[in-house]
Amino acid sequence: MNRLITLSLVLLWLAGSVRSGGAAETFEQRRQLFLDAVWTDYQQHAEKPSAHMAFWRAEALFELGKLEEGRRLVHRGLDQLVPGNRENRWIHGGNSGFVAWPGLDCYLRYEQFLDDTTKQRYRKIYTGAVFYKRLSTSNHKIMAASGRYLATQIWGADAFHPDPFFQGKEDDGAYFQKNDPTGENYIRENLAEVVKSGPGEYASRPYGAENILPLLTLAECARDPELRQRAALAYECAILQMAPAYLRGHLATFSPRSYPDQKTQRPWGVAVLPWAYFGGIAPERLHEQWALRTATARFRLPESLQPVGTDRTASYVHRALINRWALYHFVNRDYVLFSRSPKAVAKGFQGQSYPCGVMWEEKDTGRGSHLWITNPAADDNQADGNKPTGIHTHGVTQYEQELQHRDALLFVFNIPPNYRNPYVLGHVPGGYRASLTASNRIFLHYGSVLVGVASASAFQWDPDSGIRAPAAKPRPGDSEFRVMATRTALALETARPADYPGATPAEQLAAFRDRLLAATKIEFRAAGKPEGRYTDRTGRTLECVFDGPDKLDGATVDYAQWPVLENPWMRQDARSGKLTVESGGTKLIYDFTQWKRLAPDDARP
Repeated sequence: MNRLITLSLVLLWLAGSVRSGGAAETFEQRRQLFLDAVWTDYQQHAEKPSAHMAFWRAEALFELGKLEEGRRLVHRGLDQLVPGNRENRWIHGGNSGFVAWPGLDCYLRYEQFLDDTTKQRYRKIYTGAVFYKRLSTSNHKIMAASGRYLATQIWGADAFHPDPFFQGKEDDGAYFQKNDPTGENYIRENLAEVVKSGPGEYASRPYGAENILPLLTLAECARDPELRQRAALAYECAILQMAPAYLRGHLATFSPRSYPDQKTQRPWGVAVLPWAYFGGIAPERLHEQWALRTATARFRLPESLQPVGTDRTASYVHRALINRWALYHFVNRDYVLFSRSPKAVAKGFQGQSYPCGVMWEEKDTGRGSHLWITNPAADDNQADGNKPTGIHTHGVTQYEQELQHRDALLFVFNIPPNYRNPYVLGHVPGGYRASLTASNRIFLHYGSVLVGVASASAFQWDPDSGIRAPAAKPRPGDSEFRVMATRTALALETARPADYPGATPAEQLAAFRDRLLAATKIEFRAAGKPEGRYTDRTGRTLECVFDGPDKLDGATVDYAQWPVLENPWMRQDARSGKLTVESGGTKLIYDFTQWKRLAPDDARP
């Protein structure tokens, strides 16, 4: 009897653990999932701990009171920065920021747990290093600048002399750049840019977190209180910039430097940052996610801001001016249709990017949930000419432009005939509950969204085509289509299945198809500048002239007035130094001229 009672208590405890930790409904529960994942992994590999993300994992162990284990991981992290080591390919004059900046974060925040021998090892490595050099991509720059600034803060500006191992080579890697050796000037410029145009490599799954998390390090580690305040506001602003495009695991927005054909609703990379603050489908391998840093931070997002990343009870439009792109998102409870235009500022980074399209709720993370259309930057893994440096399949080129209004998205293509990929590529994830076709059209039911594809040029879709040039192992059922035209127009139109009659997905999709075939029209004019025109199911017309004006129902879109942020909670004008957020019954004003977060009473003259 006692054994039965004991077993019942254990089962009840386990059930409670699943409800609290497993559901991860609060930040503190998600924080604990991060920490527990690190401890579990450490125990599994205690004989030979991995060096990957060693400093972040060491911090988690320190938070758990596992001091000896944490110190062991600190040394595994330092192993990668020793001159001549064979673990870190970036060590010889390259930017080891992926390792070096977290190491300084760990030193400054957990110095009380480090003995003198470890501190001396830190000093020898970091003052003799050549990995502070300013390189090309924005994540390298902010990591290197933050690292050099913090190392200078610890050991002084005159402490840096390249280790004899480097034999006079790469001496310029001992500082950030000649006119800014400590990186402080770049840091201040970066913070100012984040609050008016977003962080570098915005929403990039593999690199976005490395642009944002150094701001958190500066907010918690810089000794200059004014710089700490700026960094804290910039970090909070960067989280808010992503929040309206976040859908329970999806970060549904256009972004540079990503791998589009691999997208599911399970977050990874930078998408784990909004998961940490807003929840949703949990990531895998939490102990290897960069957002692990949020679990050891003192920073907490104000509770009043939770609705910005979680309230999807009503549809809304979210516009943003990020990284020079005019971004448009229609968030309709269970899916997001999104696009970008270069017409507000100038053409930004192309190539290794997430194409525009639709992402939807698909809790089966074995299925893809991002349908997109693009002129691919690379689409042939066998041809050398299709793999230019820095471009991964499939990417985006400068030969496409878009215009969106709510559920309708129009693409216009102007591709040079001699371009390596002279066609339009469409990616169709498997997992649709029903599909239908008509002349130059596809209709799909994905459970939480209905999708219609229309083309002004002829094409065919073979659901069994597979993926010709995947970025990784393709999922069963994924397919693609190509429109073999260099100048053409395509459109996407989306809807909620509940808005169409039918007892089955096939019946709902048939009703959606009939509505679109009866009410919509796609047109294209190739003479002069290519021009596309789409009439959606409500009768609204979208017109896009390539490198020319965009029009909605004949009215020209004024990109000069495109907001930095505009959605039901937030407003920041392009020329304003203030962001206003009204959420959870609270109004906050971020004043980036004073670098303060104010309540309305504090903002009065």
